[in-house]
Order: sequence, then structure tokens, then C-alpha cells
Amino acid sequence: MDTITCGLVEKFRDVVLDLTWEQLLYLIHYRRNIEHFNEQLENLTLRRCSIQHEIDEAINNGEQIKEEVSHWLVKVDKISEKVRKLQEKNQAKTERSITSCPNPWLRYKLSKKAEVTRQEVVNIYGEGNFGRVSYRVPPKSMPELPNTGSNEGIDSRVPIMNQIMEALRSPSVNTIGLCGLPGVGKTTIAREVEKKVKNQKMFENVIMAIVSKELNVEKIQGQIADKLGMQLSERAEDVRASRLWKRLAKEKNMLLILDDLWEELDLRKVGIPLVDVENYSRENEGCKILLTSRNKRLLSDVMKCQEIIEVGVLSEDEAMELFKRIAPHPTDLSNPDSISITSQIVQKCGGLPLALATAAKALSNKELNVWKDYLARWTNHLRRNISGIEKVDGSLKLNYDLLSQENKTIFLLAAMLTHDSSIEDLLMCSVGLDILKGVENMEEAYVGISNNVRKLKSLNLFLDSISSHHVTIHDVFRDIALSIADGELHAFILRHKSLTKWPDEDKLEDRKGICLQEIDISVNLPEELHAPTLEFFLLHSTKQHDLIIPSMFFKSSKKLKLLAFTDVRFESLPSLSFLLKLKTLCLHSCWLRDITEVTTLKNLEVLSLAYSEIQQLPIQLKELTSLQMLNLSHCFELKVIPPNVLSSLTKLEVLLMESSFDKWKVEGSSEADENASLDELKDLPISSLDIRIPNVSMCPENLFLAMNMQRYRILIGNKWNWWECNHNSSKILKLELERL
Repeated sequence: MDTITCGLVEKFRDVVLDLTWEQLLYLIHYRRNIEHFNEQLENLTLRRCSIQHEIDEAINNGEQIKEEVSHWLVKVDKISEKVRKLQEKNQAKTERSITSCPNPWLRYKLSKKAEVTRQEVVNIYGEGNFGRVSYRVPPKSMPELPNTGSNEGIDSRVPIMNQIMEALRSPSVNTIGLCGLPGVGKTTIAREVEKKVKNQKMFENVIMAIVSKELNVEKIQGQIADKLGMQLSERAEDVRASRLWKRLAKEKNMLLILDDLWEELDLRKVGIPLVDVENYSRENEGCKILLTSRNKRLLSDVMKCQEIIEVGVLSEDEAMELFKRIAPHPTDLSNPDSISITSQIVQKCGGLPLALATAAKALSNKELNVWKDYLARWTNHLRRNISGIEKVDGSLKLNYDLLSQENKTIFLLAAMLTHDSSIEDLLMCSVGLDILKGVENMEEAYVGISNNVRKLKSLNLFLDSISSHHVTIHDVFRDIALSIADGELHAFILRHKSLTKWPDEDKLEDRKGICLQEIDISVNLPEELHAPTLEFFLLHSTKQHDLIIPSMFFKSSKKLKLLAFTDVRFESLPSLSFLLKLKTLCLHSCWLRDITEVTTLKNLEVLSLAYSEIQQLPIQLKELTSLQMLNLSHCFELKVIPPNVLSSLTKLEVLLMESSFDKWKVEGSSEADENASLDELKDLPISSLDIRIPNVSMCPENLFLAMNMQRYRILIGNKWNWWECNHNSSKILKLELERL
């Protein structure tokens, strides 16, 4: 009893000695302190959940989480664990005290600990304001997949690889050239160099960019910037080059591979700093360059490569090995002709890997009769004493012959368009020329085009370009395609030339198509185009300049279905009223002042003004009641779409407005009726939509619920960027919520 009494006396003395008004408040406000503590702890828990959701989304997008965020999460977890243990301990004490009577000392301690811990929680909560929890990082190389067309096991490629690697190690070499016939495997070797130097860690950074025949500095800059994880939003080429130069100059040791060079490329205009071989040092190496081209003279005399390495054709044994990796002997192995047929086809490929891979993919898993027919038709196409390039042409032509008529036409159309056609480009042309038979709407047409593109990619006739949504064609394939189009589509084709004289009437009299691809027009067009059978007319100028088209130019072209102009300045359009059968009109990258003439095309189904400079759509556009697709993508200057224009296009299924108009009128506002409102889209049969809405207040209630869309990219709010939206996802909705 004395011991208990002494303990109580000591506790009482301690409390009395330390007792101040502040101490007393802990006891008085016991319940309030406990409640405040629980509230702050709940707020911190909710903040942690919110931050964790942002982290999960960032990780899914391949972004790197900031270290300060990770450190904050550790702090939250530590304080949460501390609170948990404290609550367990105090719960036990509280239960014991309840059996007798409330314990003031225990309440005092609990209240004080709750207040002190609450302040810790408040401090940690305040540290959780990050803005963004992550940052973009340069994309890593995709994991290597088995490549049946690689050079593994091909002896003739070993010394070539050794030469390249030795040149890359030499301090006296800053540019290396790799040359050879088209289809000989230069790109394959370049990619294997990329893989090897990465594995050996010879360079801190390795980037490969495709140049291609249609030299586009902006595209090259974009490829390099993307792989560095930087964004080039400037439009001026020299400004982009300056920014890229500064970024690349920071790289101490870097290899840049530029594939498929066709003409001189000014590296400074791109923004590429070269290794200074005269003042070479490991601390400031700059960029080493590996160039590939079919033109040896371009590499040596123009690009001044210090080391030129030539790639020859494969030996007969190597060619057979490569072919059999992709396509073994025909499925009918019991027939002794199967091995002989394989040998003859490989021999026809002339040791060119591109021809071998193309033929092998076309014949893989096919019956012997298909192989025989392939070889027989190939033999008919070839002539005696042909060169290597013509052997490639013959091989690739056979792949084309195996296609359906629908695929053939799409392939030829893509060759006549720009180097990097999108699925929408092919869709617009296909609708214009009625290529897809039996489709009932634009959605069916889109699916059909996508499947055709997939088929053509599987045969290597189409290749992925800047995205899987865009396609490119190997230059050898393109040359073949254009020669085929001349005959099969009855098309008059002129490309990469200066047009100083308009073709004679007899050359166009029975033509179904005219394709003037990247032409410098320095001749006056005739008053009337005498081409009564003409169904499509494609004109792509080399640079945007004024083109005066006489008002009666299309008077005799009443069968025209597809009309496309690219990079042309129009003060006014020619008379289009004669074109009663026109279904597709494309005015791409054009300068447009007045397009009212378009409204005379009552049967028009597709209208595209992509990348064009136009400020206002005419009110008369609402008369195009047959319009099913309207492409206004990248019309940066478009500020006015009059009210009731969109709602009048009652058959509109596809509306594309990427990086374009966003001045939507808010329904019920007192603003002048200068622009359309989003409410106009409600009753339209839209299946595909690209649109930006700056403010959620512009959206009518249940707008998108009323629309049966199969594909969309909808950005609501000002924080989103179009370049962050990829085409690999068919449905993207980004919403920025307003803070209360």
C-alpha cells in the first residue's frame, strides 16, 4: 500500500510541477484534439491515395516518378505505421482504465500525443503538393524480336560489320558511309550495328532516324528529338535546329545513324554537331554519323564520309539460307520438284535480301502449284541481260500480282500520295474512287482500309512510318508501283520534275488519272483540260506558290471523282460546278482565301482541308448535305465556323479537328452568334471524332453519350497536347477538371 501511495504522490508532483495553462488545455480539449487528429490523418490518407493513382497512371504511360514523390510516400507510410502502433498501445490502456473510472493522466498524455502527431501529419500533408508526380524520359529501345531476315550466320556480312565497328572506334573518323544496291540489306546492317554498339556500350546514346527519298528536315529533327525525349514545338526549321544542336552538343559520346539518304543533307540545318576530329577528346566528342545510301558518290563526294563501306549481294548458299529461314520448301515435299523450284526462285532473286525476303513471305506455307505459278509468271516478266535492280523489280512485281484488285488499287494510290500516307488519306481516296465495294458507311470503309493496310504490311509492300497509323513504301516498291499505275490505272504520272510545258492533248485523252507528284509548275495551265475519261487528278507542288487555274479548266472532266491539291496557293478556286460526280476533294497544306465554290459540289462525300491556311468556313458549306467526312486537322488559323453549318451536314460520320478550331460557343451565353456550338454535333451520325474543347462548360449535357462513336480523341481542358495522343489507341478522352 505504501508503494502504491508513493507512486501516486510522485505522479501528482510531476503533474503539478509541469502544469501550465497549455498543459491544462490538453486535458480540457481531450476529445477535440483526438477528433482533429483523426480528421488530419484521414486527409493525409486520401491525399496518399490520390497521389498513388497519379503514380500508377504515370507508370502506365512509361514516365519516371520524381524522387521527391517517392520520398514523400515513405514519410507517409512511416507516420501511418507510427500512428497504428500508438493507437494499439493506447487502446489497451484505455480499456484497462474504463474498468475503474476515467484516468485524467492517461487522457492528458493521449491528448498531447494526438496534438503533436497531428502537427507532423499536417506538415507531411503540406509537402504533398507536387503539381506533376513524374517526368518523361527518352524511350528505351524495344526488346529484340526474332528476326528471320537478319544477317546472323551470313559470312559475307561479318567483314562488313568488322569494318564498321573499327571505323566507329577510330578517333579520326566522324562520318561513315554504307552503300550498295537497293534491297541489298543496308538498313538491316545499320540496325544490327545499332544493336551491337548498344550491347557493347561503345556510345552513351545511339539513335537511328530514317531520311528517305523525299527529304524532310523537320521529320528528321522530330525522329531524333523523340528518341532524346525532348519536344520540338517550334515550326521554324532554324529554331528547331538550334534547339536540337544545343541538346546534342551535351552528348559526350553519341552515334547517330541516318538511313536511306538520297540527296545532300546539310547536317547543320538539321541541328547535328559532328565530332571534331582535329581537336578530338573523350570529354567532348559530339556525334559520330553512320549514313546509308544506294549512291556511293553522294556519300564520298557530297557528304565527305571518311570511310566508305560497300555491301555486295549474297552468295548463292547465303541466299538459300536466308530464303529458307522465312519460307522452307513448298508444303508438298513428296514432289521432287519442290527443291528445284526453291532453288530457281532463290536464283532469280540475284542475292538481294529484299527480293529474297519479299518472295519468301509471299510463298510461305503455300502449295507447290502456287510456287510454280509464281516462278512461271516471274520468268515472263524478266528480260534477258537484266541488271540487279530489274531483278528486284520483277520479284516485287510478283508480290503485287498476288494481291486482290482492292489491295492493288490501294497500294498504287499510296505510291501516288505523299511518302507517309495515313489511314485517313487512303480512306478519303478509296471513298472517292469507290474502291471498297459494298460498304454502307464510313466506319465499314475505315475497317476495310485498315485490314487492307495490315495485309500490305504483312507482305512488306507497306512499312510502318512515323506511327503504325501511317505507312511508307520502300523506294524500290514505289518505283515499281508508279510504273504499274501508268498501265493498270491508265494514269499519266510525272514526279520530281519541273513542268515547263503542259502535256499534249493526245497524252491525256484516254487517261483515267493524272498524278503530278512534287512538281515545280512554271507553265500556264490550259483553259480547258481535255481529259473526258479522267477519274482522279492529284497535284502536289514542290513549294507553296500561286497556281492560277482557269475557270473552265474542268469543263470536260465530268467523270472526275477524286481531286486533290497539295501545297498550292488559291486566291479562288476554279469552277467546280461541272464536277457532278466528284466525291472527294482534298486541299492539303494550301493557302485558301475563298472556298465558296466548294459548295457547288452537291454530291461531295469527303472534304479535307488538312494543314491548310483558312480562317473561316463559308456559311454555304451547310449545302453539302451528302458530306460524310470533314477533315479540318491542323488548320491552325481556323477561327470561325458559322452556326448551323455542322448541324446541317446530316450525314457527317467523320469529323477530324486535331490541332484546329476550338472556339466553340457556349449554349445560352450572351455572345454574338459568330461560331458553332457543340450542341450541333448531338444529332449527327458521327463514328469518328478528333476534337479539342478548351472548357468543360462548352459541353452540352450528355453530348457524347448521345453519339455512337467507334474512334475518338477528345481533349477537354487547356493542359492537353495533341502530340501526346498516339494513333495506336482508338479511344482517347482527356478531361481537365476545374478546381473548386
